[in-house]
Amino acid sequence: MRSKIVIILTTAILLYVFPACDKEDRIPYVYVNFVVYPDLPEYVSIKTPGNFVYLTGGVKGIVLYCQFTDEYLAYERNCPNDPYQKNAILDVDSTGLFLVCRNCDSKFSIYDGSIVESPSKYPVLRYQTYLDNQALYINNYN
Repeated sequence: MRSKIVIILTTAILLYVFPACDKEDRIPYVYVNFVVYPDLPEYVSIKTPGNFVYLTGGVKGIVLYCQFTDEYLAYERNCPNDPYQKNAILDVDSTGLFLVCRNCDSKFSIYDGSIVESPSKYPVLRYQTYLDNQALYINNYN
């Protein structure tokens, strides 16, 4: 009887401990669904390719980047390397070509969110964008 209890307890501990070792911190999910109107004065600069604006939304904010005329990319500002660190926030660097983490110095391409310099193992979280006339929709649902 005692050996059965030891086996059950050992199994329970192993099932509890080992999955925790494999757990990787990912950016927490938050619902994103809003509209930006690029013709409004506060967003008119975003109509020029290569320009960006910081928006409120997502987990720690969103970078909205104009890739080409009428083509926009929206990225989460929460660094995917260690998203639960308070200062794990991505900023566009002075060249306007990269997103750089304030906390770990991971560097990502602003063109596609891919990793340029580690330590991050994951690319930047990208939100969907859709331009319909004068309304730019940003969301994270299919």
